[in-house]
Amino acid sequence: MPEEPDHPGETFADRLDWLFRTTADPTGKPYSVRHVAAELTRRGCRISHTHLNNLRQGRAPDPRRSVVEAIATFFGRPPSFFTGRPVDRELPDDDLIHLLADPYLRQVARRLVDARLSPEGHAVVVAVIEQVRRLEAAAGNRRGAATPVARS
Repeated sequence: MPEEPDHPGETFADRLDWLFRTTADPTGKPYSVRHVAAELTRRGCRISHTHLNNLRQGRAPDPRRSVVEAIATFFGRPPSFFTGRPVDRELPDDDLIHLLADPYLRQVARRLVDARLSPEGHAVVVAVIEQVRRLEAAAGNRRGAATPVARS
C-alpha cells in the first residue's frame, strides 16, 4: 500500500478525502462515510451520508461554516484545516508569558493540560470557545465593551 501524502490537498474535497483516508477509527479501520454522517447528525449537524460523500468527491459545493466546523471537530482538526489559513498565529514566547499572566487564561491552560484530552477533545474545546465568542459578540457582551453598573 503506498504511503499517504503529507499534504492533504488544496480543495475542501481533497482535504476531506485525505482525512477519511488517513484517520482511523478506534479499531484501526478507516471511518466510513455512513458512520461519520451518523455521528455528525447525532451531534446536531444533520447531514446525509450521500451529501457527505458528494462533499468528499467534490460533487457538492463547499458546505456552510457549521458543517465545516462539525466535520473538523469530528476529525480532531481546527476548521482552518479546510481553508489552509491558520486561525491562530504562532506567538513568540514573550507573548505567551504575558498572556499566561492572566489568571483566567492560566486556569484554562492548566485544565487543558490536566484533562489530557485527545485531539478531538481539544477541537471540541476550541469549538465551544468559538461558539461562546459568537454568542457574546451577538449579545454585545465582549469583555471591555460592557458598561460597569454603578453601585449605590
